[in-house]
Amino acid sequence: MLKPLALFLLTATAVFAQDAPVLAEYWTDSGSLPPEYAWETTVTILDDGALTLKHCKGYETEGPACKTRRATVPEDALAAIRTAAAESGLANKPAREAEFPMVGGGLTGGLVYVDGQKVKLLSQPAEADVQRVGKVLAAIAAAIPPRFDRFIDPD
Repeated sequence: MLKPLALFLLTATAVFAQDAPVLAEYWTDSGSLPPEYAWETTVTILDDGALTLKHCKGYETEGPACKTRRATVPEDALAAIRTAAAESGLANKPAREAEFPMVGGGLTGGLVYVDGQKVKLLSQPAEADVQRVGKVLAAIAAAIPPRFDRFIDPD
């Protein structure tokens, strides 16, 4: 009787631990390269500070070419993301796409939730919006532990 109850409690705890809403997502990639050089990293930060980083090589999205790492983001870094997002004004006035998008090269973008509203952090915003988007992306990047730098820019 105790074994099934313990298993249930462990499972329920794991499910509830993942119920925190997403605060921010950050992604970056190598751009168009041959598969042996290509990579993509996605970081998800939950409102409770739980961080999950997934790094994949060679245009794969699952399996042995992908590594997942976890960490906890300190409260001051979460606050910095929230402040940067709120001060950016992107919730009320979203960034516009660049008029002349860059061709080739890697890209970095993401999203952040401001008062429950999903705000896109474009990888190629219009020139007038570059600074606003950049400050929020920088706050998210600063929240990622330095030990994960090799996955953010592995070159």
